[in-house]
Amino acid sequence: MWKKVVPRKTGRNIMAVALLLMLFTLFGCTTGVKKDAGLTDFEAPGIPQNVTAIGKERAILVNWSANTEPDLVGYRLYRSNSSGGPFTLIATIGTQPAPSYLDNDQQNGLVNDQYYFYKISAFDTQGKESDLSRTNSIQARAGLPAEERPPRVVNIKARASIEAVYVAWDKVTTSHIKGYNIYRGLSTSAGGVQWVSSVPQDTPGFVDTSISKSSADQYTYIIRTFNENYTESENSDPVQVTLRSGDDTIPTSPYGLSVSMDTDPIISWNKPQVNEDGSNIFSGQNPTLDIDSYLIFRANSNDALFSLIGIVEDNGTANLTQTFKDVNGTPYNLFAVRALDRNGNVSKMSSITTQASDADIPAVPVNVKAWSSTATEAGIKLAWDAAKNAVSYNVYFSTVADGGYTKMLTSQPQWNEASPYVINAFPSSFNQNPDKKGQKLEFGVPYFFKISSISSSGKESELSPYVKAYPGGMFVAILEGENPNWEFDDVANDNLNHFYVVYSSKDYPSIDFYSGAGAALLVPSTVGVPGSGDQFRYGSGNLLSSDYFRLPAPSTGAYRYNVYAYYYPHPSSGNWRVSIREDGILSSTLLEKDLNSYSAIARGRTSMALGQIQINSGVRGIDIDMTAINAGSGGNAMVFFDCLVFVRVM
Repeated sequence: MWKKVVPRKTGRNIMAVALLLMLFTLFGCTTGVKKDAGLTDFEAPGIPQNVTAIGKERAILVNWSANTEPDLVGYRLYRSNSSGGPFTLIATIGTQPAPSYLDNDQQNGLVNDQYYFYKISAFDTQGKESDLSRTNSIQARAGLPAEERPPRVVNIKARASIEAVYVAWDKVTTSHIKGYNIYRGLSTSAGGVQWVSSVPQDTPGFVDTSISKSSADQYTYIIRTFNENYTESENSDPVQVTLRSGDDTIPTSPYGLSVSMDTDPIISWNKPQVNEDGSNIFSGQNPTLDIDSYLIFRANSNDALFSLIGIVEDNGTANLTQTFKDVNGTPYNLFAVRALDRNGNVSKMSSITTQASDADIPAVPVNVKAWSSTATEAGIKLAWDAAKNAVSYNVYFSTVADGGYTKMLTSQPQWNEASPYVINAFPSSFNQNPDKKGQKLEFGVPYFFKISSISSSGKESELSPYVKAYPGGMFVAILEGENPNWEFDDVANDNLNHFYVVYSSKDYPSIDFYSGAGAALLVPSTVGVPGSGDQFRYGSGNLLSSDYFRLPAPSTGAYRYNVYAYYYPHPSSGNWRVSIREDGILSSTLLEKDLNSYSAIARGRTSMALGQIQINSGVRGIDIDMTAINAGSGGNAMVFFDCLVFVRVM
């Protein structure tokens, strides 16, 4: 029998081929495209190709070509705000014939006009992912292309006061525009802004009162229109505005407003000429540069809800009037204007103007004045110009400029400088201090007044800016308790301090308003009749002394003066005797009156009529002694002494 002999080398080759076939069967090929999903996987899917990104409204649509690996499971989409990353996984997408993903930040919406960067990876059944580090990022801007978006806002203006920012722009007239979105940020570009409010199409202005002075001095604003689908326009140019610190010169309101009957009505006004404190804005016929711009407001006559519609810069130092054309309103709207100065102070709203016949809105009184009356003791006189649509006026009263005002007089005619009307008493309805209702006004302190107009239908205007005046008389002299020419004469000569100037404090809470620089607190050691008790003295009574209080004396005859003491009743106070005499050694006493300054509770400034003195011709002046005569019910004899007032009478 013959046997076929196989050479050793040929047998080895056959074994190698068989082993290689076994490896292919078990593990598959390790190079090229994977053909069999059932084979063990040593290779990640390929990097997705042909990636594109298109901006949509508050979103970005990302597209790419499908991978062809048989064991492909899907794709992972990563996003970053920077091309250099870091990239964050935002979505996992399954296999699709034409894969894509709309990124709208999980329905929250991306920020229109902001750029975003994307990378895409593919992953398979074994969890292997294509190499993200070798994947190029693709950039896209959120928002529709400009040609598919509503028209853009232009001519944006912004002004700042000490408490608000005023923003206005040109109206966008396209029919499909529904309104405007206002965005605000702390950066100097549009990239860091956030939505703060929306306004309708015919109101191209916004007053931002939600600003916080502590967070930043400068704000950036952009405006975007939006249509009926709430698709937004591109950003307006950003505008920056710096908050102002303000000062004490707040301008009065523009006045003399009128509106034309044009289709696009023109609002005209006179520029304010003085500040609320009475200081001049204008010098001669030329205004100073303190006024920066004017804020124009419009409302419907049926609701009178005013919205900012425009900002117009002051038109220069040679003009005393200014105008504004409203392309959005009608002559039958209501219009008003406020003035803004360069320090951020904003005037009150002007009088309202309109062509509507049924509006019947009275103008705010202007040129209000207040001054001391020389004909009536403790009197104050007022005057103001007649106001449009006004048939009468109300007078408001307060003891502080910015405090609550009490309506003291109603249905008044216009008061002018020749009118006989004089105010010399607290209102009978003065609930801020019921003890003073109907009492005579106090000398040495100012009082504040505002005026309103009343129309024939009973509508009342806004209150005018306040004016202030001091109660007057034919002649008023005030001797303050803190005057340095007073001397304290202590009988015991104990070298203690008996005189203090005090203000409102925890211990003395009712020293809350006063004439001069404070009240004199007198603390005696010894009480008794004049000559034996401690004294507070003005004037030495010596023959050659010039240390006396001078009151005008006539060349012939005599002048009479009513004398009032102002003090603060207190539980630690006692009784003092006030003596007034002509200056000199042998002079006679003109007046002597006891002052009971005790009160079970600390009270506010109180007056007491001490009586009347007569100053004859040739009298140089008067000397005054205040003597501590006995303690009050609280066991002490102090006194909180404010001043003596001398009012000449006919």
